[in-house]
Amino acid sequence: MNITTFYLVISFMYNLFSTIVLIFLYIKMKKIEENYNILNDVAKEYILVKKIDSDIKSFNNQNNEIISNTNNIKIKKTNTLNVTQVEILKLANTAEITARDVMQKFNITREHASRLLSYLSSQGYLKRVNESKPYKYIIGEKGKEYLSD
Repeated sequence: MNITTFYLVISFMYNLFSTIVLIFLYIKMKKIEENYNILNDVAKEYILVKKIDSDIKSFNNQNNEIISNTNNIKIKKTNTLNVTQVEILKLANTAEITARDVMQKFNITREHASRLLSYLSSQGYLKRVNESKPYKYIIGEKGKEYLSD
């Protein structure tokens, strides 16, 4: 084996080792990227859950006044709405709206938007204008009164 052959073998081994290391690093990088995406999705879901919890707490705080009597405590239902619900009424006051409109405006899930619209409709703040899906809503009499106050 002469010196040229020896250097060729060494060079080939070096290149092979470098290629293997690069492949290994690429695989590790892809795994890290995948873990990052999973964590990013989890963080978005956490933020969404916190927003829903905040809306629920806001709704409960605004709709339940505790009135204390000398002997007992009564819960009085009031007709106050949370900020998101009021904004939905304002949207419906200008045009027909759908759950998709609410979802995009407030960056919430379609299910959450549908529940909000359904609740406002059941309370008389909104009226559902058609029976085909997607449901469309307009401001109701109670909603007009609420906004005028």
